[in-house]
Amino acid sequence: MAPRYRFLEHPSDAYVEASGASLAEALVGAAKALFAVMVDLRGVRVRQWVEVEVSAADREALLVEWLNELIFLGERHRWIPLEVEVARASEGEVRARARGAVLPEAPSLVKAATMHGLRLGPTAEGLEAEVILDV
Repeated sequence: MAPRYRFLEHPSDAYVEASGASLAEALVGAAKALFAVMVDLRGVRVRQWVEVEVSAADREALLVEWLNELIFLGERHRWIPLEVEVARASEGEVRARARGAVLPEAPSLVKAATMHGLRLGPTAEGLEAEVILDV
């Protein structure tokens, strides 16, 4: 099962469902959803690789910290990750590299991933996550 995502209905924020056969794939699916919310991906050229490491107390908090680190990189460096390769994902840590592009200005649509309404649990195919992005 490849990582995937879809948007769910929410009155004011972006509500995302991401899934994959493993925690790593679910994290990639959530990241792809984040990228789609942050910037119009058409015409963006993928260039530089960046190492990304995040740790947290559990895998739910890890998902939120992971997305917030990607948001921070966009704000701080005007860099948007478009491709992600997870080298290691465990209950409390993810090590990955992301390839992205520098934008003319920082993407500002997404403020943060939130713990509100967060769900990460097993399915018949692997893992499924639901996370709300504060826009």
